[in-house]
Amino acid sequence: MSAMNDITMADTAAGAQKPGGTSGLLQTPHSDAFAFSDLERRALELYDQLRELELQKSLIEAQESAHVPTVSTLSDDGLQEQLITAQRQAMDAKAKFEIRNRISHNVLVMDPVLKAVHGGEDTEFAEKRILPLLTEHDTLCMMHGSLASKLASTARALGAAEQGNMAANQENRVLSQTLLELAEQMKTQSTQDIEDARLREQVKAVEKEVKESRRRMRTLKGIVSAMIVGSGINWAADEALQELVMSDEEDG
Repeated sequence: MSAMNDITMADTAAGAQKPGGTSGLLQTPHSDAFAFSDLERRALELYDQLRELELQKSLIEAQESAHVPTVSTLSDDGLQEQLITAQRQAMDAKAKFEIRNRISHNVLVMDPVLKAVHGGEDTEFAEKRILPLLTEHDTLCMMHGSLASKLASTARALGAAEQGNMAANQENRVLSQTLLELAEQMKTQSTQDIEDARLREQVKAVEKEVKESRRRMRTLKGIVSAMIVGSGINWAADEALQELVMSDEEDG
């Protein structure tokens, strides 16, 4: 019977084997072929119920052991302090229960695992059939460790990048402030403040050209506005024509 079950599991594993990386490891052929019997499934359900009852018992015992004064005699601050104390005691009770539960769980799991790995031919089928799952469990643990290491490395790189970004933002703020100060200084300077005579003459020439260009633009605009008004068209109904006729550009 044992040999037949081993052959069945091996055939199922061979048929379900798929190439791939992490996805192939997460959908392992042996875990797909493995199934609990009705008795085993019922035993596990009762075990989970037992652990849940033990947790509730631990919380109730922690609540009964705590000294809780009458709520009506407490102030708001005192009530808040009592709530914090009760939460801390509940967390301590739950932590102790989880540690005790983990220890007992490891003790229960260790015996069939040792029999499956080191039992040899004398190992019963109940332990032997979990051996492929142990191998896949070890593989997944190694994969998890590798991914956890990559995640930690990525988190460190992200932290370094965020620090660099913060430093760059700070430098940008300093440069922006400097640029604003220089712009304010430029506003207060006139052409006469330029010490280089050649550069001062060039700036004056550019300013003269700008003024002349503005004068020509104002003249052309006046001509176009007069033509629009004199044409008799309803320029007031057109926003573009209205803006062209009514706008008044000041000479700089």
